[in-house]
Amino acid sequence: MKKNDENSLRKIIKEYNLKPKKKLGQNFLHDKNIISSIINKANVKGEDIIEIGPGPGILTESILINKARSLLVIEKDNSFKVNLKKIKSNYKDNFDYLIDDVINFDFKKLTKKEYKFVSNLPYNISVPFILKMIKIRRTIPWKEMILMVQKEVAERITADIGTKNYGRLSIMVNLNNDVKKLLNVKPSSFIPRPKVNSTVIKISPKNKYININNEVFEKIVKICFSQRRKKVKNNLDQLNINTISLLELSNIDPNIRAENIDIQGFIRISNNYENLIKENYEDF
Repeated sequence: MKKNDENSLRKIIKEYNLKPKKKLGQNFLHDKNIISSIINKANVKGEDIIEIGPGPGILTESILINKARSLLVIEKDNSFKVNLKKIKSNYKDNFDYLIDDVINFDFKKLTKKEYKFVSNLPYNISVPFILKMIKIRRTIPWKEMILMVQKEVAERITADIGTKNYGRLSIMVNLNNDVKKLLNVKPSSFIPRPKVNSTVIKISPKNKYININNEVFEKIVKICFSQRRKKVKNNLDQLNINTISLLELSNIDPNIRAENIDIQGFIRISNNYENLIKENYEDF
């Protein structure tokens, strides 16, 4: 079955003279069993879907066949335009495409629907795309994201406190989202075969921590992980503030490393930092 899937994709690639570009992180998914699992877990029927980097459109057509209410795809590579036009001719009422760079794309241009993102993301944009979408969710509502990413990225996102993979990405994604790993995918499921394994993850928004200044929180997390091997106090000394007082107020041991601070700890540091800055400004 997998060989037939691969041959079908190769036929499309040949018909439209499509060439996967390494610089764009393109690896085309052909395994129909994996595609079927993604569609089932995404529950696309009756939903408004956005797909990033559709490439030859194998996942795209599966989303449409499974009765998505609407599907918009955003593809950076103009060479796929001919194939996307063909799909458009078959699904005039509920399919559209944009040739654009999703990292720079202004999602405010879209009508305000609660979209689901279902994508085999190009490896080189997975982290910036995820960080962008969690950052703009307050202004651009989305329902959930079912994304194929490099396995190493999935491990970083879902890492537990105190582990080597726990870091800025883990904290920023899990701050106001639930994340689940859905399935692992071998290189043989793609053309060309990547040198790494992949994982499908689901990111679902949850308003866990709403009374925080997101910009300040992001700044604190970034500084704390700027040099992982340093004590948290030493990293926070970059701030123009009494670091010992900040950490005492936050009930954080100044001698631990950032990888041993949970999300609530970073929230306390962030909130106390903001309060101390306001107090210093008022005193001035």
